[in-house]
Amino acid sequence: MNFEIQINTKLSADPEAEHSSLELLASQFMDEHRRWMNPSIEEYADVYPDHAEEIRESFPVLIAMEQWKGNQEFSSLKSQLPDPMSIKQLGDCRIIREINRSRTSILYEALQGSSNRRVALKLLPWKSEMTPRWRERFERESRLVVQLRHENIVSFYRTGEDQGYFYSVMQLINGVGLNLIIHHMADRNESHPPKIANHIWNEHTQEITRNLQKNNWNEFAKIGLQAAKALSYAHNRKTLHNDIKPENILIDGEGHVWINNFKLAQVAEGAFKQQAARTLCYKAPERFKGQLNEQSDLYSLGMVLYELATLTPAFPVHSSSKIADHIINQEPSRPRILNKMIPADFETIILNCTAKSQQQRYQSAEELSMDFVRFLNGRNIKRLIKPHRIFNGKWLGFWKPQFDERARP
Repeated sequence: MNFEIQINTKLSADPEAEHSSLELLASQFMDEHRRWMNPSIEEYADVYPDHAEEIRESFPVLIAMEQWKGNQEFSSLKSQLPDPMSIKQLGDCRIIREINRSRTSILYEALQGSSNRRVALKLLPWKSEMTPRWRERFERESRLVVQLRHENIVSFYRTGEDQGYFYSVMQLINGVGLNLIIHHMADRNESHPPKIANHIWNEHTQEITRNLQKNNWNEFAKIGLQAAKALSYAHNRKTLHNDIKPENILIDGEGHVWINNFKLAQVAEGAFKQQAARTLCYKAPERFKGQLNEQSDLYSLGMVLYELATLTPAFPVHSSSKIADHIINQEPSRPRILNKMIPADFETIILNCTAKSQQQRYQSAEELSMDFVRFLNGRNIKRLIKPHRIFNGKWLGFWKPQFDERARP
């Protein structure tokens, strides 16, 4: 499928030309990397076989150096973040309060225009002329969702620039991230909320969590179904999410799911492992090899469902390199070993999402949606990945997918 987020680029240099030196190829490769084009080291090596060995050895080092420079740039820019009270208005949006901030953006609640429509305003927190590369990324990520109009996707309204800052205006959701809900359920003592995001840890979060726990497995399946429908809609429009994780899945008081924060692909070899370990927990194995497709998003959703069902990440959160090794080479504990209350068919859905082999996963979000509907209607799950064996409490591998026509008890 020819997704809008391209991971292969057409090489402009002539492989037969004398000037196609290793230095020129490295310069071209890094230029594409800085412009978020995700050039492939293997493609370069295939097109320029005379330099293949040097390309495979040196280009990952160039990427790692670029990532280090980016981290240094962020460290320098941190001191230039605007004071929360210093910006009162951007364009026709009057800022009410700061909701949260990440490494690359600040999210505000704002009132837009004469109608005072309540919106979310996402700000690139540095003067745009200081960081043209990050502005380009911010703009491209904004364009990812402008075409998406779905009941389970946060709507994007427009972008703008004011006072030297670049921003985007989006739908404001009166909900909380699934990460807070998971932490709430894992922390049995509600009088001592988790350390994360205390500024939005309130009665609204607790009420949403209690509603989900009244009939939790059906409610969890409804979350998965709505997320799968949103991904199916986006995939059919040739757009991947690329960053499915609990905090990008919002739940409102009615149990309605909203998918947020579509991202540009980050698949360049050598750079991916530089991301935060907590972010990497939900990435599919093929992402570490510079590959991604629909099944990569489904794997990430499966890992979110794993954590929702077991209240623990599938892999322990250590360093980024250790997380990457676990995802590529090891199997997590089987969900029902960690929580015997998980229905067998709900576990099956998780396994069908998170198989290391893409061929053993659901082949589309629509296929995943159908199994959620079967689960909610008490019908049998059509696909079943059987555990290969369990040794000393450790789940080892899968049988190949099979059909299971048994009715659910």
